[in-house]
Amino acid sequence: MYNEIVRNFYEVLRVRTNASQEQIKKAYMELVRKYHPDVYHGDKFYAERFTAIITEAYSVLKDPARREEYNLLHNISSNPTKRQLRQEDSHIKREKKFEKKMPRRNYEQEMSMRYFKNSERKRPARKKFLRKIIFSKFFLCLLFILGLQVAIILLIYTQSN
Repeated sequence: MYNEIVRNFYEVLRVRTNASQEQIKKAYMELVRKYHPDVYHGDKFYAERFTAIITEAYSVLKDPARREEYNLLHNISSNPTKRQLRQEDSHIKREKKFEKKMPRRNYEQEMSMRYFKNSERKRPARKKFLRKIIFSKFFLCLLFILGLQVAIILLIYTQSN
């Protein structure tokens, strides 16, 4: 049977339980910008899953009625004590400290990226150069002379037979 892990949406968005709507929206926007699959340089599948979780958490916490229902369901106090707030703050700091960092490229990867960028830049110049050669008057004259020589050789060959 499928067991879904119960997540604390406040921990997912890295906000306190008594956070205002503006704080929740700000945290959501920061996380979505950071972990958007088109922007995140790490594992794209991880980014897609995490973005879906963030969106789910925000959809629950942005609506006051759903937020109250969520708080009641998970026994979360809307007025936490100072001790609880300190625990939440330490958890938020820990999450930020151990979150997945973007992998750094090693030297070989960096050099291969430079090579591909440079080769992409050179290709159009090569194509232009080949076009200039192929459509130049000199090249066309050579092709015409070659064609005439082939035609003359064929004429001589067919007449001799």
